[in-house]
Amino acid sequence: MPETDPDKIDSFLKTTSKILGYHDFFPYDSYRPEQERVIQNISEAIALGKNAILIASNGTGKTIMALSAALPIALNDKKRKILFCSRTYTQNARVIQETKEITQKFAKLQIQETIGAVSLRGRNEMCPHKTLQRLQLPPQESMSLCSTLRKNKKCRYFNQLFKRKKTKGFQDEIDALANMPLDAQDLMDFSEQDDVCPYFLSKILLEHEDIIVCNYQWIFDPNIRENFLESLGVGLSDCIIIMDECHNLPEMANGINSFRLTPFGLRQALKDLEVTRAKFKLVNFVKNLRKMLEVVKDRITDEMELDPSKFIQTILNKNKLGSVRDIKDILLDLKDYGDAIEQEKIDQGQVPRNFIAPICEFFENFLERIDDPAYFACITLKNTSKGKSVALELKCLSPRSITDAIFKESFATLSLSGTLHPFTYTHLLGLNHSGKMLKIIKMKPPFPEENVKVLLTAELNTKGDQRTISMYREMLIAIKPILLNTPKNVGIFCASYEVVNGLWDNGLERLAKMCNKKAFREKNGLTASDNDIIVEQFRSYASRSDFNGAVLLGVSGGRNSEGEDFPGDQMNAVIICGVPFQRPTPSGNAKIAYYEKLFPRKGRVFGYIAPAMQRSNQGCGRPIRRMTDKGLIVLMDYRFGTYSPYLSDWVRRAMVKVPKHTGIIEQEVQKFFGK
Repeated sequence: MPETDPDKIDSFLKTTSKILGYHDFFPYDSYRPEQERVIQNISEAIALGKNAILIASNGTGKTIMALSAALPIALNDKKRKILFCSRTYTQNARVIQETKEITQKFAKLQIQETIGAVSLRGRNEMCPHKTLQRLQLPPQESMSLCSTLRKNKKCRYFNQLFKRKKTKGFQDEIDALANMPLDAQDLMDFSEQDDVCPYFLSKILLEHEDIIVCNYQWIFDPNIRENFLESLGVGLSDCIIIMDECHNLPEMANGINSFRLTPFGLRQALKDLEVTRAKFKLVNFVKNLRKMLEVVKDRITDEMELDPSKFIQTILNKNKLGSVRDIKDILLDLKDYGDAIEQEKIDQGQVPRNFIAPICEFFENFLERIDDPAYFACITLKNTSKGKSVALELKCLSPRSITDAIFKESFATLSLSGTLHPFTYTHLLGLNHSGKMLKIIKMKPPFPEENVKVLLTAELNTKGDQRTISMYREMLIAIKPILLNTPKNVGIFCASYEVVNGLWDNGLERLAKMCNKKAFREKNGLTASDNDIIVEQFRSYASRSDFNGAVLLGVSGGRNSEGEDFPGDQMNAVIICGVPFQRPTPSGNAKIAYYEKLFPRKGRVFGYIAPAMQRSNQGCGRPIRRMTDKGLIVLMDYRFGTYSPYLSDWVRRAMVKVPKHTGIIEQEVQKFFGK
């Protein structure tokens, strides 16, 4: 498609947004290379109601480009909202900070335009009620518990907010808050002063805001979206939806539409039923379910497929029921008991948690989808610090059941990613069948080519049958010259925790010490707070004079290889040890087979290869976060060459194949860092 004249686009946008064009919303003195062209393309796509995709690497300014392009169009119609979805609070805060930069520019130039923006967090994070803070329930349960507390006037924070709403000056306060960019923490601090609920204060603000920053669930979970849009006072057709780190969308969408039951939940439901002397058939139904899961726990090692029809027949036999209709009748009775028990807990001043509702939800969905090939029934097993954890699961394989509404009904969308494989993304999410035109925008990396070096080591790999002591030692030999010649910090992201532990157990910590670097390891099951401590300690070694930096050993696809930024010396080099393919499981094989039917000859690509390379791409981007950063990337598995079409363009262009010979690797690293 030919490029549109920049002056014509800006002129068009100025007429649609009264007097302001994207130039006015860009708050910095000058554009980085290609920024203006990209903003023009985004502006045109949004104005014409398209689904747009921007593929741009780290450091390109994706957030400010998206805001500069979307705001002139949104502000032309005050009913129109910009919904900016991101994964982490850090990313949310970045959107608010960029909006503050725009408002500061307006103030400096005396432009009479206000921008209302608010960053939201989930109910558990924003709610000051000690009960919800302590329980940290799943979203649906939090919503139910919160509703019950409010309905029974058991939440003083909500009660206080309700009283404040009736006061004379309340609307003036809302108007003042709605005319400035507010981070969620700002809102929580403000609410704490007046002892009101920040979560419901944010809901009052929503209809007055131009930009709402939230996580994906607010938009994509149908149950949450309905109430959310009602609070906004708009429909999807009024919304410009921007999705940061959109490569996570397929997996996230499948998660929203999947369901699970655990012995813990069943055990708690059973206690409630027995205490209230529920009917024998209801107690027996839950008891039999729990027994079935406990018995199978010792028979499986990872995941076991369930035949849905046989599973339902087993349920019928164990409970001496004649038909599915009988199961549905039991579910109706269970729901009534759950509601009654919840109310009784409230009356007795107890925490009104409903353990029976998830059982009803699971089986209602299971029975409804029993013949749907887009769902996979299984029993899964995970090893945790507390022992084996088993669950009954119904896994969704098709993200489109969740994403279709967004891409078809919204005014326009913009998907942002630095590592996206557009062919996979558009086909999995059906963007080429959404009824909207599709615009794909690619942006060249802003950093100089000489600031990035990518080495692909031949011969080494982490295939399952190759994971021997000999293989780990060969990898450590190849890692040694990288640690010795990298100025400061190094990240090593592995195909799995098995590889992480294999490197650690075979001497990585000793090797790091030999290179005067401190070694840190990301462990499976580590809490977020414990991981944060490790990461901050790792970062600190970048500025210590008594060490030559540190080594962070983690897993590809983990929180550190995707969700963290390591600018400057915080990560001079990253080593990707092995292609992070998912371990073969029945559900994984079912997903590949399902995609193969939808996309002939592409099932393995969409369900197995592309997700693994996506995780690798994310890890590659950790060292390059700023224009001045210089990063070495080592792909330590020859199979990256085989699957190179699925690597990011900038990684593939800079890739040089080298043997595992220590001397050659040393020369390449020294030459790059100027040693």
